[in-house]
Amino acid sequence: MDRVSGGVTANGLRKAVVDAAAAALQPPGRLYRLLPPDTLALLDGDGAQHPLVLTEAAEAAPGGKPKFSTADEVIPLETDPGALWGYWVVRREQAEGARTALPGLLALLRRLDHAEEMEKLDSLNRDLLALFDLGADLSRAASPDHLFESLRRAVHQVFPGKALHLVLLGLEGGRCYQLTEGPRPEPATGPAAPWLKAFPAPFASWGATSPSAVQAAKLAGGGATGGAALRLGDPALPRGILALTGWSGEPSEVEVEFLRRMGDFAALALGRWEVAPAGNAKSLQDPDLLVLLSQEKERLDYITRCVPIGLLLTDADGVIALANDAVAKALGVTDVEMRERKLFGSRPAGRAVRGLVEKATAEGKAVSTPFEMEGRWSQIEVIPWPGGKQFLIVTQDIHDWFQLNRLKEDLITIISHEVKNPLTAVLNAAHLLASGRAGELNEAQSRITQLVQENSQQIKSLLDDVVRLSRVYHLSVKTEPVAIAQMVRSVHARSASTLKGKVITWRESLEELTVQGEVPMLESLLVNLIGNAVKYTGIGGHVGVRLWSEGSWARLRVVDDGPGIPADEKSRLFSPFFRASNVREQVSGTGLGLVIARNIAERLGGSLTVNSPIAADDAAFLGLTRAGAKGSAFQLEIPLAR
Repeated sequence: MDRVSGGVTANGLRKAVVDAAAAALQPPGRLYRLLPPDTLALLDGDGAQHPLVLTEAAEAAPGGKPKFSTADEVIPLETDPGALWGYWVVRREQAEGARTALPGLLALLRRLDHAEEMEKLDSLNRDLLALFDLGADLSRAASPDHLFESLRRAVHQVFPGKALHLVLLGLEGGRCYQLTEGPRPEPATGPAAPWLKAFPAPFASWGATSPSAVQAAKLAGGGATGGAALRLGDPALPRGILALTGWSGEPSEVEVEFLRRMGDFAALALGRWEVAPAGNAKSLQDPDLLVLLSQEKERLDYITRCVPIGLLLTDADGVIALANDAVAKALGVTDVEMRERKLFGSRPAGRAVRGLVEKATAEGKAVSTPFEMEGRWSQIEVIPWPGGKQFLIVTQDIHDWFQLNRLKEDLITIISHEVKNPLTAVLNAAHLLASGRAGELNEAQSRITQLVQENSQQIKSLLDDVVRLSRVYHLSVKTEPVAIAQMVRSVHARSASTLKGKVITWRESLEELTVQGEVPMLESLLVNLIGNAVKYTGIGGHVGVRLWSEGSWARLRVVDDGPGIPADEKSRLFSPFFRASNVREQVSGTGLGLVIARNIAERLGGSLTVNSPIAADDAAFLGLTRAGAKGSAFQLEIPLAR
């Protein structure tokens, strides 16, 4: 599963690292990632990793630093002091440029580390939940068939691609179950002695070339592979043997631990109804299962406390079921809240989490947003928990990345300002020429002057949009109650002359709602949405705005009967500088308006979506009588004022 980090998966971030190196230098050099034990992974053009043996990639110099050609400069990549991620190998003449680009590359690598930690945590949590499910299932197991089916489901989830072998020794002659391709396993009766002889130790693991791999292959069939075998119950007089095969090497420590837990649960199930050999005095009962579950809970609690990513499990009312130190620090959860196991709705953390929980409930999916606490930025993600009554809140520190992007956007603002000053002078000069104050112009001169005016204005609009987009990302949001219907009427009034000139019919149905927002941001968002609808609707067309409430949300829908959006381009509509192919030649624009609008919506805790062609109720609202209208409908969802 690819868990997102600030909206980007770990695979996507690996590609972004490669792209950042390519953008900084041409040629970009080579990026090597340090992997245990003593290997380097070369990141190629699509971000994929190809591990290389260190001695084959380079000669190891003192301290383990690779030594490349004398024409190369080897730049260590440390995501934190003492935390070596790998090396950036560039030409010596590129070294100065590479070190200039190094902060940005390191910021991406830190994000990649966080994303990979999150994916590992996701995988670990899913495996632990699968084991808990197995324990509960086996507590109800009533037969060997049921036992094997439960184990097989768990193996499919925790050990995909591995073969399961279960040998029950307490039945006459023994019974062997194996994971097969068919719908049900076929038990095979056979003597227990070969299994007991092959696996005399309580637990054994092996690689594909060891003698144990050959013995397991003879007993279970198939080729020799890595695997592990565990005696169930008393090692001297076991109730059975649980074996897994299919590894290219040996199972890892984590995999071995998971297999042991599976064996514990299987032994408990056997202890309830299996006929054990004489002399096997100890009978494992339900209390032992509770002890094992308690141990697993302690293990999960320890992992939860130690991970650097914030984890909080809560319900819609803010009652805390689980919280670690990292989430308390990121959200500013007080000691009183932690002690009383309750997020207070009057505090910033409580307000932010409850707003996101409501949004996740309404959308039925995970939602996320940046969050600032005492000058440090985190990314908050709210994930609905299975069952729908609880929510997992994950926080991740993005402060370094945020600061780096702020510096980048400040640089964009400075450059834009420096470009706009001479551009304004060009526009003023062109305006003077066009007005005739500097003398009459002939037809060719007038055409050239008009061309200068149009293109200069387009550049100015592009610069304005770039600066506006950078401000949307980084300006602090201070929300207040805003009468949104009144704001819609104000934006409509400013478009009145254009609507009249294009003979566009305007429709509106507005509830008097008050939303939680920021006036300049909301105004910019509405100007973009309504302005786009008016701009792309043809002469004699229709444009309308509907505003209504559902639960704690205000829903605003801007509808038009313009050319619509090609189906294969809708997924790219909110990408910077993208413009639909059916309008880019007819109507000028920068391709940033919708990007700005969506980012504003998300910064205000809402969302912006699009439908094209329009639905039947949209067409009825516009009063369309002709069939086949394409059009588009942009729907904004934003929290109502509390």
